[in-house]
Amino acid sequence: MLNKLIGYEFKSTRRIFLPAYAVILLLSIVNGICMLLTNSMDTISAPFGVLLTVYILALFAVCILTFAYMISRFYKNLLGDEGYLMFTLPARPSQLVWAKCITSSLWMLFTTIVCGISLFTLMVPIMLSETTSADLTMLRQQLAFGMHTLWQEYSIHLIFVPLLAIVLGIIYTANFCMHIYACLSIGSLANKHRLGFAFLAYLGFGVLSEILMLVCSSIASLFPSLSVNLDTLIPNATAQVYVAMLGFLLFYGIKLAINFVITNYILTRHLNLQ
Repeated sequence: MLNKLIGYEFKSTRRIFLPAYAVILLLSIVNGICMLLTNSMDTISAPFGVLLTVYILALFAVCILTFAYMISRFYKNLLGDEGYLMFTLPARPSQLVWAKCITSSLWMLFTTIVCGISLFTLMVPIMLSETTSADLTMLRQQLAFGMHTLWQEYSIHLIFVPLLAIVLGIIYTANFCMHIYACLSIGSLANKHRLGFAFLAYLGFGVLSEILMLVCSSIASLFPSLSVNLDTLIPNATAQVYVAMLGFLLFYGIKLAINFVITNYILTRHLNLQ
């Protein structure tokens, strides 16, 4: 059932995100061409400035759209009037929550990738216009030499570390979405001003996190013998990278589990539809 819910979410949201991505990529291509022509045609400088402004505003709009749509989709489907229909489906509340979280996380990652590709597309034409064939040959040789040196130094870790970083990025994004869902679920317990209470819950979680970090740092300063020097414990630099990344993965995984438990508990035991 979870696969069907995720498929339905993608079908419902791709009609908004795919055209937005196409506009971003098209604007980056057009602006890249204008950057090439501006070097030899001063008459298009003003139109290029307008296009570049539109492109920057479009980038911000897509990022805001992704964040706002993630919130409104969860709030309207599960906490609003549409919830009366959604909770009649043969699916557990946990499946509904994970379908929203997985879909929103993937769209946020796709938005990041598309924005990165568009910025790269914008800069490549001007970089190529100022680079000679000899410079390109030298650049390829330097890149090949650098990759060969890195492979000799780190070998298979050049593959494992980026893969672990991707997994960490996915867990971090999923935790971010689930944290928003937990705050919205807490806000739904109120009869009025739900979004306001959800915002207060978000601030409350932030304050609680800061207090916990302050307490931990105070304990560490009071008991220096409890602190661990990572350089002494693990002298190998590559192993330190793995330990640090696995530590962050465990940290955000625990936060993801806590936010899910809060959201699932409220939607299962204290559902208050509006």
